[in-house]
Amino acid sequence: MAATLTLRVYSGAGAATESGPQTAVYMSSTDGVTSGNINAGSYSYERWLRLKVDSLPATGVTGFWLQNEGVLPADVILRFGVTDTPSTPVATASSIATMELTPGRRFIFDTNVYDTTGDTTRYLVLQEQVLLGAGSGATPQLTPSIGWSDS
Repeated sequence: MAATLTLRVYSGAGAATESGPQTAVYMSSTDGVTSGNINAGSYSYERWLRLKVDSLPATGVTGFWLQNEGVLPADVILRFGVTDTPSTPVATASSIATMELTPGRRFIFDTNVYDTTGDTTRYLVLQEQVLLGAGSGATPQLTPSIGWSDS
């Protein structure tokens, strides 16, 4: 049997509010799961993400990876980082999401083995920076590829 995992967004104080399953990630000027305008010269709110184990194969799951396969508008940068400690999402330069998520490159973000239904991966934090030369407005939804291996 193949594992079933769902993407969850964590928002609010201490990133303590867990969303239901998500199929896309929206970068926004507000904290939560919805989209919203991001002005030129500013940052989106961080998006705190985890994968949650809904059902497992016989041996568990591991080797979680992230890949940006989309194209961002000109003068827009998407960054990511990984942490085990939740924090309230910010709309200023992230101290966690500091590595650029370049298109076509796969990044491993968690090598732990999860073998219990309800387990969650490490926090994957995304943030978008909209440079001054970019147009303001809603950013397209992101559908990054996220995957794992059976352990």
